[in-house]
Amino acid sequence: MMSSHSLVVMQSICTIWTKASRGGISAQARNRTPEALELPTLAFPYPEQDLLLHTAIYTERDSFQRPREKFEQQEQANPFWYNCLKLEICENTLSTTFEWEQKTGMPRRADFLRTTWLLQENQWGRVIYNVRIPEDSWVYKKYVISVGLFHSYSHRLFLDSEPVHIYRDMAQLR
Repeated sequence: MMSSHSLVVMQSICTIWTKASRGGISAQARNRTPEALELPTLAFPYPEQDLLLHTAIYTERDSFQRPREKFEQQEQANPFWYNCLKLEICENTLSTTFEWEQKTGMPRRADFLRTTWLLQENQWGRVIYNVRIPEDSWVYKKYVISVGLFHSYSHRLFLDSEPVHIYRDMAQLR
């Protein structure tokens, strides 16, 4: 689907597990969750200033096989925040900043750890990080967030090309 303006598309894949999936067959299944998925069919026109967000959550409840997925338009403020990402659009450029601001969870990262990169139209980047969060017991999460600025929409935006930037912060979780 073509557009007369640039479109911001984001895909967030989160894998969530407990201590039960830290080793063995469950860990192997957990480690096979993908870093990108085919995007859903667009069932609505996309107006300017909106962001298309595809989320997929894999859990040990279904052996990391079938993600819970959601696809939605979100009104895009400037800047727009999603998780640890700050997105700003200026003159057909998407400024993407990873800013660690979580006060809870392990391991501790440096306060206000930041890295910024710029994406031009039809470019995309990826952030991969993990965290351990206290709930009833420790819960582990791995995030793979792909985001790009595109002139047209395709189901395979994050599958048919490589990201121009990858930021990876995979800590040793215990």
